[in-house]
Amino acid sequence: TPEPFEDRGKGAIIIASATGKVTVIPAPRYVGSQEVKPVARKAIVGEPLPHGSTVMTGTNSKATLLLTSGSLVNLGPDTKFLLRAFWQKNFSASPKKVTDLKEETSPSRLSIQLETGDLVVDVKKLNRESSFMIESPVGVAGIRGTQFGLSADSDSAELAVLEGKVGFLDTNQKAKSVETAEKLAGSQDGAGEVDALAESEKAELVKAVADSQESASEYDLTRLANTVDGFALKPNYIVKSALNMELIWCPPGSFIMGPGIWTPDGGDEWASPDEFLPEHPVILTKGFYLGKYEVTQEEYEKIMGKNPSTFKGDGLPVDSVTWYNSLAFCEALTKLERLSGGWNFTLPTEAQWEYACRAGTSTNYSWGDEHDVSRLNNRAGKGSVKVGTYLANPWGFYELHGNVWEWTIDILELYKKEKVIDPLGKVPEITGVTRGGGAWGKKVSATSNAKRKANLNDQYKYRGFRLCLTPPY
Repeated sequence: TPEPFEDRGKGAIIIASATGKVTVIPAPRYVGSQEVKPVARKAIVGEPLPHGSTVMTGTNSKATLLLTSGSLVNLGPDTKFLLRAFWQKNFSASPKKVTDLKEETSPSRLSIQLETGDLVVDVKKLNRESSFMIESPVGVAGIRGTQFGLSADSDSAELAVLEGKVGFLDTNQKAKSVETAEKLAGSQDGAGEVDALAESEKAELVKAVADSQESASEYDLTRLANTVDGFALKPNYIVKSALNMELIWCPPGSFIMGPGIWTPDGGDEWASPDEFLPEHPVILTKGFYLGKYEVTQEEYEKIMGKNPSTFKGDGLPVDSVTWYNSLAFCEALTKLERLSGGWNFTLPTEAQWEYACRAGTSTNYSWGDEHDVSRLNNRAGKGSVKVGTYLANPWGFYELHGNVWEWTIDILELYKKEKVIDPLGKVPEITGVTRGGGAWGKKVSATSNAKRKANLNDQYKYRGFRLCLTPPY
């Protein structure tokens, strides 16, 4: 396993293309010392995945993975790929296309595990500090910058080099060098002799490399740089000027948003059919911080000098705030904290809110599909409860289901079925959108996908907000 650099920066992969059945298992996430194990799901083209993630292709399926170093990996059918470790130094964003790269974007140290199947790589010229290793059940391939293919199963492996030089360490710890237009077979007993590569095999490798480069043609170094930065930040942020408020880091990623439902003023019926707010893939290319808890009355009063809440009490979320009040709090806090680099406190977008609420789940609630009154405020309109009363969701956020309706920054009235990248929606003019369900605990309002319209100037007693800290867009 490669050692990290001093800054412990982390690289990532981006799913550049997926044909047929392509499944991903994102890396485990830790909330404190507790591991949150993700579940397998369908890959979303364009999504970033950190090291520790697994990609699997089914029969007659394939995928192209773009590394943030600029190198490419083409996965063939019935392949299981694990990104064991990927350390990378940050680099500057630019409009330069990935396909124009001759050298890697910055020093990187990478370890891949090919459990079964086959892959073809196009590795950019590596820095002296860098390393690139692929482990199979019967040997390890080490690369300095080359194009080659590797096929493997539990008992054998075959290395075929299109261009460059690849070192292969077999099960007997004997090293062999395989150069341009050569191939080598390995087994549990060790590696065989180096042979010439047939013209038909060369043609297959050339096609795989070309397919990978075509899949990556739309990506530039800005996208890659943002992804490297995104996975390198600290897991939380403490707002010193407001009673040590804690915000949790949400890394770049993707999820299926919706199907959205507008909740009515009364009753328990869903108000919008799926065709108006269909589920759709969302990719967030930049990470963000979100408040671990809803903003409390003490925190609001310290910054704004007053407490407008209807249900007053220690540790209760601030309520009866307008959309403008909430933004004014965020703006004042940005000035007090003296943020730099374009970062600022604001309200979360609808997509950011739902991404954090779902926390890697696809069910009605972050704990499952069943309505559980022990996990959310079920006081039937008798007021909010102290933040942190109920169990946190898998990412460590409290009371995203229930307590107060939470303002979002934008309006996303109608969804489309197509993939959306970094959705910001429309800026509200008269009405905005709130999430979370309020202090009623109803099935219809407290789900991850439920929302409610609200007048921007309305000071409803069950409406508050949660703080978001975002990079520049």
